[in-house]
Amino acid sequence: MKVESILQCPSCETSLKIRNQGFFCDKCDRQYSKRAGLYDFLLSGEDQWARVGKGFMNGQEEMERRLLETPLEELSPSDRLIRAVALWFKGDFEEYEKIAKESLKGVYTDEYNDAMKKSFDNTVDLVRQEEGIVLDLATGMGGLLQKLLSSTERDFISVDISPTSSLSLLQYLRFRNWDNRVVQLIADAAHLPLRDKSIDVITTAVGFQNMQDAEPVFKEIRRVSRKLVALCIFMDKGDTNLAFVKDKSLHVADLFKKELEKVGWSASLENTLRACVEPTPQSEILGIRPDRIPVVPTVFEFTTVVAE
Repeated sequence: MKVESILQCPSCETSLKIRNQGFFCDKCDRQYSKRAGLYDFLLSGEDQWARVGKGFMNGQEEMERRLLETPLEELSPSDRLIRAVALWFKGDFEEYEKIAKESLKGVYTDEYNDAMKKSFDNTVDLVRQEEGIVLDLATGMGGLLQKLLSSTERDFISVDISPTSSLSLLQYLRFRNWDNRVVQLIADAAHLPLRDKSIDVITTAVGFQNMQDAEPVFKEIRRVSRKLVALCIFMDKGDTNLAFVKDKSLHVADLFKKELEKVGWSASLENTLRACVEPTPQSEILGIRPDRIPVVPTVFEFTTVVAE
Protein backbone atom coordinates (compact mmCIF):
# COMPACT_ATOMS: atom_id res chain seq x y z
CA MET A 1 0.00 0.00 0.00
CA LYS A 2 1.29 3.47 -0.89
CA VAL A 3 0.30 6.14 1.62
CA GLU A 4 2.24 9.14 0.31
CA SER A 5 -0.84 10.60 -1.39
CA ILE A 6 -2.84 10.79 1.86
CA LEU A 7 -0.11 12.09 4.17
CA GLN A 8 0.04 15.61 5.56
CA CYS A 9 1.91 17.44 8.30
CA PRO A 10 0.48 16.42 11.70
CA SER A 11 1.47 19.80 13.13
CA CYS A 12 -0.03 22.30 10.67
CA GLU A 13 -2.09 19.96 8.43
CA THR A 14 -0.51 21.09 5.16
CA SER A 15 0.92 19.06 2.28
CA LEU A 16 4.33 17.44 2.57
CA LYS A 17 7.17 17.29 0.09
CA ILE A 18 9.27 14.16 -0.34
CA ARG A 19 12.89 14.94 0.42
CA ASN A 20 15.92 12.77 1.29
CA GLN A 21 13.93 9.59 1.90
CA GLY A 22 11.59 11.55 4.17
CA PHE A 23 8.94 14.27 4.18
CA PHE A 24 9.33 18.01 4.63
CA CYS A 25 6.75 20.66 5.55
CA ASP A 26 7.45 24.08 4.06
CA LYS A 27 4.94 25.84 6.31
CA CYS A 28 6.25 24.80 9.73
CA ASP A 29 9.74 23.73 8.64
CA ARG A 30 9.43 20.20 10.04
CA GLN A 31 11.20 17.14 8.70
CA TYR A 32 9.69 13.66 9.04
CA SER A 33 11.67 10.54 8.25
CA LYS A 34 11.28 6.88 7.48
CA ARG A 35 13.34 5.06 10.08
CA ALA A 36 13.97 1.31 10.10
CA GLY A 37 11.03 0.84 7.74
CA LEU A 38 8.65 2.93 9.87
CA TYR A 39 7.16 6.32 9.04
CA ASP A 40 8.00 8.60 11.98
CA PHE A 41 5.55 11.49 12.51
CA LEU A 42 6.05 12.08 16.24
CA LEU A 43 5.78 15.72 17.31
CA SER A 44 7.09 15.28 20.86
CA GLY A 45 10.36 17.01 21.67
CA GLU A 46 11.46 13.89 23.55
CA ASP A 47 13.35 11.40 21.41
CA GLN A 48 11.32 8.28 22.06
CA TRP A 49 13.66 6.42 19.72
CA ALA A 50 16.29 6.64 22.46
CA ARG A 51 14.48 3.78 24.20
CA VAL A 52 14.83 1.48 21.21
CA GLY A 53 17.42 -1.23 21.82
CA LYS A 54 17.37 -0.98 25.62
CA GLY A 55 15.32 -4.14 25.81
CA PHE A 56 12.10 -5.02 27.55
CA MET A 57 13.75 -5.12 30.97
CA ASN A 58 15.94 -2.04 30.37
CA GLY A 59 19.08 -3.09 32.21
CA GLN A 60 17.55 -5.34 34.85
CA GLU A 61 19.66 -8.30 33.78
CA GLU A 62 19.14 -10.47 36.86
CA MET A 63 15.37 -10.16 36.73
CA GLU A 64 15.43 -10.82 32.99
CA ARG A 65 17.54 -13.94 33.51
CA ARG A 66 15.13 -15.26 36.15
CA LEU A 67 12.14 -14.48 33.97
CA LEU A 68 13.51 -16.15 30.86
CA GLU A 69 15.50 -19.05 32.33
CA THR A 70 13.19 -20.31 35.09
CA PRO A 71 11.30 -23.42 33.90
CA LEU A 72 7.91 -22.29 32.64
CA GLU A 73 6.00 -24.56 35.01
CA GLU A 74 7.73 -22.91 37.99
CA LEU A 75 6.69 -19.39 37.03
CA SER A 76 3.64 -17.68 38.50
CA PRO A 77 0.78 -16.97 36.06
CA SER A 78 1.71 -13.29 35.76
CA ASP A 79 5.38 -14.10 35.21
CA ARG A 80 4.42 -16.47 32.39
CA LEU A 81 2.48 -13.70 30.69
CA ILE A 82 5.30 -11.18 31.19
CA ARG A 83 7.74 -13.75 29.84
CA ALA A 84 5.63 -14.06 26.67
CA VAL A 85 5.70 -10.27 26.25
CA ALA A 86 9.47 -10.20 26.88
CA LEU A 87 10.02 -12.87 24.22
CA TRP A 88 7.98 -10.81 21.76
CA PHE A 89 10.11 -7.72 22.38
CA LYS A 90 13.29 -9.80 22.10
CA GLY A 91 12.17 -11.14 18.73
CA ASP A 92 11.89 -14.78 19.83
CA PHE A 93 8.53 -15.15 18.14
CA GLU A 94 8.46 -18.95 17.97
CA GLU A 95 8.70 -19.22 21.76
CA TYR A 96 6.31 -16.30 22.17
CA GLU A 97 3.64 -18.05 20.12
CA LYS A 98 4.12 -21.30 22.06
CA ILE A 99 3.24 -19.75 25.41
CA ALA A 100 1.25 -16.58 24.66
CA LYS A 101 -2.27 -18.03 24.59
CA GLU A 102 -1.81 -20.36 27.56
CA SER A 103 -0.23 -17.57 29.61
CA LEU A 104 -3.56 -15.73 29.73
CA LYS A 105 -5.03 -18.46 31.91
CA GLY A 106 -4.49 -17.81 35.58
CA VAL A 107 -4.01 -14.09 34.98
CA TYR A 108 -7.54 -13.35 33.76
CA THR A 109 -10.83 -14.93 34.75
CA ASP A 110 -12.45 -17.42 32.39
CA GLU A 111 -15.27 -14.92 31.88
CA TYR A 112 -12.79 -12.23 30.90
CA ASN A 113 -10.96 -14.46 28.40
CA ASP A 114 -14.21 -15.70 26.87
CA ALA A 115 -15.67 -12.20 26.51
CA MET A 116 -12.42 -10.89 25.02
CA LYS A 117 -12.32 -13.67 22.41
CA LYS A 118 -15.96 -13.18 21.41
CA SER A 119 -15.48 -9.41 21.20
CA PHE A 120 -12.38 -9.77 19.03
CA ASP A 121 -14.27 -12.14 16.72
CA ASN A 122 -17.22 -9.75 16.46
CA THR A 123 -14.99 -6.76 15.71
CA VAL A 124 -13.09 -8.69 13.03
CA ASP A 125 -16.36 -9.79 11.43
CA LEU A 126 -17.54 -6.18 11.23
CA VAL A 127 -14.29 -4.92 9.75
CA ARG A 128 -14.22 -7.71 7.16
CA GLN A 129 -17.50 -6.37 5.75
CA GLU A 130 -15.97 -2.94 5.11
CA GLU A 131 -14.28 -1.72 1.96
CA GLY A 132 -11.50 0.80 1.40
CA ILE A 133 -8.57 1.78 3.61
CA VAL A 134 -8.57 0.36 7.14
CA LEU A 135 -6.36 1.87 9.85
CA ASP A 136 -5.65 0.04 13.12
CA LEU A 137 -5.10 2.64 15.84
CA ALA A 138 -2.95 2.14 18.96
CA THR A 139 -1.84 -1.19 17.55
CA GLY A 140 0.61 -2.12 20.33
CA MET A 141 1.57 -5.77 19.97
CA GLY A 142 -0.98 -6.13 17.19
CA GLY A 143 -3.60 -8.43 18.71
CA LEU A 144 -6.44 -7.16 16.53
CA LEU A 145 -4.21 -6.53 13.52
CA GLN A 146 -2.99 -10.15 13.61
CA LYS A 147 -6.57 -11.42 13.50
CA LEU A 148 -7.43 -9.08 10.63
CA LEU A 149 -4.38 -10.17 8.65
CA SER A 150 -5.16 -13.83 9.31
CA SER A 151 -8.79 -13.60 8.21
CA THR A 152 -8.48 -11.29 5.19
CA GLU A 153 -6.19 -10.71 2.22
CA ARG A 154 -6.35 -6.91 2.38
CA ASP A 155 -3.68 -4.38 3.37
CA PHE A 156 -3.76 -2.16 6.47
CA ILE A 157 -2.29 0.96 7.99
CA SER A 158 -1.11 0.71 11.58
CA VAL A 159 -0.60 3.66 13.95
CA ASP A 160 1.09 3.57 17.33
CA ILE A 161 2.92 6.21 19.38
CA SER A 162 5.76 3.93 20.54
CA PRO A 163 8.83 3.41 18.31
CA THR A 164 9.92 0.45 20.45
CA SER A 165 6.61 -1.37 20.12
CA SER A 166 6.31 -0.45 16.43
CA LEU A 167 9.76 -1.80 15.61
CA SER A 168 9.04 -5.06 17.41
CA LEU A 169 5.73 -5.31 15.57
CA LEU A 170 7.53 -4.81 12.25
CA GLN A 171 9.85 -7.69 13.09
CA TYR A 172 6.88 -9.86 14.03
CA LEU A 173 5.10 -8.99 10.79
CA ARG A 174 8.22 -10.05 8.90
CA PHE A 175 8.27 -13.31 10.87
CA ARG A 176 4.69 -13.97 9.74
CA ASN A 177 5.36 -12.73 6.16
CA TRP A 178 2.83 -9.95 6.64
CA ASP A 179 5.14 -6.94 6.48
CA ASN A 180 4.26 -6.20 2.84
CA ARG A 181 0.60 -5.82 3.84
CA VAL A 182 1.00 -3.22 6.59
CA VAL A 183 2.21 0.38 6.48
CA GLN A 184 3.28 1.46 9.96
CA LEU A 185 3.04 5.07 11.09
CA ILE A 186 4.45 6.27 14.41
CA ALA A 187 2.20 9.11 15.49
CA ASP A 188 0.08 10.57 18.27
CA ALA A 189 -3.61 9.66 17.89
CA ALA A 190 -4.46 13.34 18.52
CA HIS A 191 -2.13 14.47 15.68
CA LEU A 192 -2.45 12.05 12.78
CA PRO A 193 -0.39 12.72 9.62
CA LEU A 194 -3.38 12.07 7.36
CA ARG A 195 -5.62 14.12 5.09
CA ASP A 196 -9.28 14.76 5.89
CA LYS A 197 -11.50 11.70 5.29
CA SER A 198 -8.57 9.77 3.79
CA ILE A 199 -9.37 6.64 5.85
CA ASP A 200 -12.50 4.56 5.35
CA VAL A 201 -12.48 2.71 8.68
CA ILE A 202 -10.50 3.18 11.89
CA THR A 203 -10.46 0.20 14.20
CA THR A 204 -8.80 -0.44 17.55
CA ALA A 205 -8.90 -3.00 20.36
CA VAL A 206 -9.01 -1.40 23.82
CA GLY A 207 -6.76 1.33 22.44
CA PHE A 208 -8.89 4.19 23.73
CA GLN A 209 -8.86 2.84 27.28
CA ASN A 210 -5.06 3.27 27.33
CA MET A 211 -5.32 6.96 26.39
CA GLN A 212 -5.65 9.96 28.70
CA ASP A 213 -7.93 12.49 26.98
CA ALA A 214 -10.92 11.63 24.80
CA GLU A 215 -11.84 14.89 23.07
CA PRO A 216 -8.71 15.64 20.97
CA VAL A 217 -8.46 12.02 19.83
CA PHE A 218 -12.15 11.77 18.94
CA LYS A 219 -11.95 15.04 16.99
CA GLU A 220 -8.92 13.81 15.08
CA ILE A 221 -10.30 10.42 14.12
CA ARG A 222 -13.52 12.15 13.07
CA ARG A 223 -11.47 14.41 10.79
CA VAL A 224 -9.54 11.64 9.04
CA SER A 225 -12.03 8.75 8.96
CA ARG A 226 -15.51 7.97 7.67
CA LYS A 227 -16.22 5.19 10.18
CA LEU A 228 -15.05 3.80 13.52
CA VAL A 229 -15.26 0.18 14.68
CA ALA A 230 -13.72 -0.14 18.14
CA LEU A 231 -13.55 -2.90 20.73
CA CYS A 232 -13.84 -1.19 24.13
CA ILE A 233 -13.92 -2.26 27.75
CA PHE A 234 -16.22 -0.18 29.94
CA MET A 235 -17.16 0.02 33.61
CA ASP A 236 -20.35 1.09 35.36
CA LYS A 237 -20.62 4.76 36.36
CA GLY A 238 -20.23 4.06 40.07
CA ASP A 239 -17.29 1.66 39.74
CA THR A 240 -14.61 2.21 42.39
CA ASN A 241 -11.92 1.57 39.77
CA LEU A 242 -12.83 4.81 37.97
CA ALA A 243 -10.91 6.67 40.69
CA PHE A 244 -7.73 5.36 39.05
CA VAL A 245 -8.35 6.71 35.53
CA LYS A 246 -7.83 10.25 34.22
CA ASP A 247 -10.73 10.62 31.77
CA LYS A 248 -13.85 8.72 32.84
CA SER A 249 -15.45 9.25 29.43
CA LEU A 250 -13.02 6.71 28.00
CA HIS A 251 -14.18 4.07 30.50
CA VAL A 252 -17.98 4.50 30.83
CA ALA A 253 -20.12 3.49 27.85
CA ASP A 254 -22.70 6.27 27.76
CA LEU A 255 -20.06 8.96 28.46
CA PHE A 256 -17.93 7.50 25.67
CA LYS A 257 -20.89 7.66 23.28
CA LYS A 258 -21.66 11.27 24.27
CA GLU A 259 -18.04 12.34 23.67
CA LEU A 260 -18.12 10.77 20.21
CA GLU A 261 -21.41 12.48 19.37
CA LYS A 262 -20.11 15.81 20.70
CA VAL A 263 -17.53 15.93 17.89
CA GLY A 264 -19.95 14.83 15.17
CA TRP A 265 -20.08 11.04 15.23
CA SER A 266 -23.33 9.08 15.29
CA ALA A 267 -22.47 6.14 17.55
CA SER A 268 -24.03 2.85 18.60
CA LEU A 269 -22.96 0.33 21.27
CA GLU A 270 -23.17 -3.24 20.06
CA ASN A 271 -22.55 -6.81 21.23
CA THR A 272 -22.07 -5.88 24.89
CA LEU A 273 -20.80 -8.77 27.02
CA ARG A 274 -20.49 -8.46 30.81
CA ALA A 275 -17.77 -10.40 32.60
CA CYS A 276 -16.63 -10.62 36.21
CA VAL A 277 -12.97 -9.66 36.52
CA GLU A 278 -10.38 -9.69 39.27
CA PRO A 279 -7.20 -7.63 39.73
CA THR A 280 -4.42 -9.39 37.85
CA PRO A 281 -2.09 -11.28 40.23
CA GLN A 282 1.25 -9.75 41.10
CA SER A 283 4.41 -10.98 39.40
CA GLU A 284 6.71 -12.79 41.82
CA ILE A 285 9.83 -11.70 39.92
CA LEU A 286 9.06 -8.11 38.92
CA GLY A 287 6.61 -7.28 41.70
CA ILE A 288 4.11 -5.70 39.31
CA ARG A 289 0.66 -6.54 38.01
CA PRO A 290 0.20 -7.08 34.25
CA ASP A 291 -2.78 -4.71 34.26
CA ARG A 292 -3.19 -1.55 36.32
CA ILE A 293 -7.00 -1.86 36.36
CA PRO A 294 -9.06 -3.27 37.96
CA VAL A 295 -7.70 -2.49 41.39
CA VAL A 296 -10.68 -4.20 43.05
CA PRO A 297 -12.97 -6.93 41.66
CA THR A 298 -15.63 -5.61 39.30
CA VAL A 299 -17.61 -6.28 36.14
CA PHE A 300 -16.31 -5.19 32.74
CA GLU A 301 -18.50 -4.53 29.71
CA PHE A 302 -16.87 -5.70 26.47
CA THR A 303 -18.54 -3.58 23.78
CA THR A 304 -18.07 -2.95 20.08
CA VAL A 305 -18.57 0.74 19.33
CA VAL A 306 -19.62 1.57 15.76
CA ALA A 307 -19.66 5.23 14.70
CA GLU A 308 -20.19 7.06 11.41
